[in-house]
Amino acid sequence: MPDTASPDTAPPGRLPPYRALTGRAGRHLGPTVVAAVLLIGFAFTNPGATDLALGVNIGVAAIASVGLTMTIGGAGQLALGQAGFMAVGAYGTAYLMLDREMAFLPALVLGVLLALVIGVLVGYIALRLRGHYLAMATLAVGTAIHAFLMLPGPLGGANGYAPIPFPEIFGHRLLDPRDQYLLVAVTLILVLLGSRWLLSARMGRELAALRDDEVAARAAGVNITARKVQVFAISAGIGALAGGVNAPLQTAIDPSLFSTAVSLQLFVMVILGGLGNIYGAVLGAALVTWLISEVPGGGSWALTVLGMVVIAFMALLPDGLAGLGRLARTARSRWVRRRPGAGAVITEVPE
Repeated sequence: MPDTASPDTAPPGRLPPYRALTGRAGRHLGPTVVAAVLLIGFAFTNPGATDLALGVNIGVAAIASVGLTMTIGGAGQLALGQAGFMAVGAYGTAYLMLDREMAFLPALVLGVLLALVIGVLVGYIALRLRGHYLAMATLAVGTAIHAFLMLPGPLGGANGYAPIPFPEIFGHRLLDPRDQYLLVAVTLILVLLGSRWLLSARMGRELAALRDDEVAARAAGVNITARKVQVFAISAGIGALAGGVNAPLQTAIDPSLFSTAVSLQLFVMVILGGLGNIYGAVLGAALVTWLISEVPGGGSWALTVLGMVVIAFMALLPDGLAGLGRLARTARSRWVRRRPGAGAVITEVPE
């Protein structure tokens, strides 16, 4: 007998294939599509080389910030060593391209895999630590990576590592600033898609339970060990992806690009964007990177202004830039309620 079951039927707890795209993950594709249109569209608005370079810096910071959001906002694990994982990806990719003459994409993959291994080790460390103890441990990991890169050796030490060849993809060498920006933009879009999918799937729900109450999550059957290790590995891999994509575009890297100050800046980006919101992390990265580039003199002046911005945000927007939409909806609803006659009920009197 032929199968006459309805295409809507599916095993209990599972969506039909064509509805999976409109399930929990599919409902959140809208912001990613909007972000993709804006990111790709910017490249075709005839921007200058300076604007494209700023766009590359924003995109790289946004990728690393999204990875950090997975750990801090997604799982509630306070991590402050993201710049160290960026360094692993950057130096790993650069070394394989320059010294081993490996192509860009395989070198990038191996650099990310190395960071994943280190992220797993950090995840096991996180099993016994919480709060500020965990923050100090992850900061120590990032500082240790930075100190290792400062040592004289094949990676150049404090003098840096150069000249890194420009990336080449499918025979096309990315020499044009627009092509370089598009590489970063496409990478960011893919990271947003993957992160949104993970946070919308079962893993994301278990990470949210872990963030809210670890004891209750364990009692509910969440594998705390696996989830902590997984989220730290994913965060480290995304951070390494940001560093690995950026290194050949800069053609030269040095340890100062991955210092403790950079880790703190990434943390600020996540806070300003809104904890647990990957799109807010992108906005936070854009705001901080643009601010640092625009403040005259840079250096300590930029950090001073950044500190003032953080204080203002904590007072006015405790939910970060991601809370602007909620704030706008609340203001609109209050305005509608206060309009004259908004609450009046008109009844028709029969003649």
